[in-house]
Formats: sequence, C-alpha cells, structure tokens
Amino acid sequence: MNGTVGKRWSDGFRPYAEKAPLGALALGISSGFPYAMIGATLTTRLAASGIDKKTVTAFSLAFLVYNLKFLWAWVVDGVRLPIIGRLGQRVSWLIVTAALVVAAVINLALVDPAASIAATATAAILVGAAGATFDVVIDAFRIETLEPRQLGVGSGMSQYGWRIGSAGSGALALVVAERAGWNAAYLACVVFALPAVLAGLALGEPERRRPPIERRGLAEGFRAIWGPFVQFFSREGAFIVLAFILIFKVGDTLANLT
Repeated sequence: MNGTVGKRWSDGFRPYAEKAPLGALALGISSGFPYAMIGATLTTRLAASGIDKKTVTAFSLAFLVYNLKFLWAWVVDGVRLPIIGRLGQRVSWLIVTAALVVAAVINLALVDPAASIAATATAAILVGAAGATFDVVIDAFRIETLEPRQLGVGSGMSQYGWRIGSAGSGALALVVAERAGWNAAYLACVVFALPAVLAGLALGEPERRRPPIERRGLAEGFRAIWGPFVQFFSREGAFIVLAFILIFKVGDTLANLT
C-alpha cells in the first residue's frame, strides 16, 4: 500500500522535474526581476528620496513598454545576430537581451533620483524596454522548448518562477539597501538575470515548430505586427477572450498604481 502511494506521488511529481519545465522555472525567475526593479522597488527608493512616483507621469512609460513589445518582437524572431548567432536564434538573443537588462539595471542603480528625476525616469524606461524584449525571447524559448504534453506544467512553472523572481529580487533589494544603499541593492539584483542564461545554455537551441521568417523591408515588418491581430480577431470568441484578459489584468494594474 505504501509503495503504491509513494509511486503515485513520484509519478505526479515527475513532470515537474523534467528538464524543460525546470528550464521554464528558471526563465520565469529572470523574467520577473526587471519588472520588480521598476515597480515596488523603485517606488520604495523614490519614497526614501522624498519623491512620490505617482506624481511623475514618465514612470508609467516604463510599464507601458511591456504592452508595446509586440511592435519589435518580429526583430527578435527574424534577425540573426552576428557572431553569437552561431549559438542559435533563441539562445543568442537570450544572452544579448539578458546583458541589456543587466546594463539597464546597472544604469538605474547609478542615477540619483534626488539629483535628477528625469534621468531616473529615463533609466526606468530603459529597464522596461530591455525587460520587455527579454520577455519576448523568454516566451519564445519556453514555448519552443516545451513539448505539447509539457505546456500546462511549463506554464505553471513559469508563473511560479516569475513570482519568485519578482518577490525575491524585491526582497533582496530591500535587504541590501538597508545595509549598503540603493546603488548596491540594484547591483546585487542583476544576479537574477543568470537563471535564464544558464537555462538557455543548458537546454540548447530549441527545435523550432516552424521555419524562421525572413523580414525584408518595412512592409514585412508591418505584416509581422498586424498579421497576428488579424488572425486572432477572425476567430470565434476572440472578443470574449480579450475581455477576460483585460479584466484579469485589472488587479495587477491597480497594484502598480499604489
């Protein structure tokens, strides 16, 4: 009896211990940390400097770029990087965008909100842009790495990872800031970019479900942007799905305003 129960428990746990879902967990951790750097962490830092983030409209642009990432997602999908591109389309972009996020967070660490609120807002927007692009690559890598039977488990692991990365980096920033200041706090948090890079190198270039599409000229770029919208809204129930997504995200949006 005990052996049967133990076997059932291990069978239930096994899908979560496979390489691809564990990779999705690592990807999620790295995906969540840039968002935390421009969210509650930045709000706390500004409050420590006597600045209310809600009074500076420019800071909302740092979150807005996450909603606009579809505009340049086709670049990540279709442009092959020189030299490092030998590692593969997804892995090479994963490394480059992780480096961009690290550079943007370091830049945010070095600005002084009390000295220049404009420079701080610009640095936050750069973190948002880099983080949004990082998200594009992470999502593509995760989807192409997971087998169809792993999509449910992988999606759940990715969400857990995002929460871990967001909460963990925010907590680390607060602890380090208390002891060594905000510059050191942001610098310490860049370590959260490593899990995605390590996962990419460990799992290797995924097998693409479709061949890469070469983008030539502005016409192809616009087609890459609007094509998915046309395809989505031509399906039955598209507006119901869209309404659900909008309502579902209301909580997160209100949380970011507080």
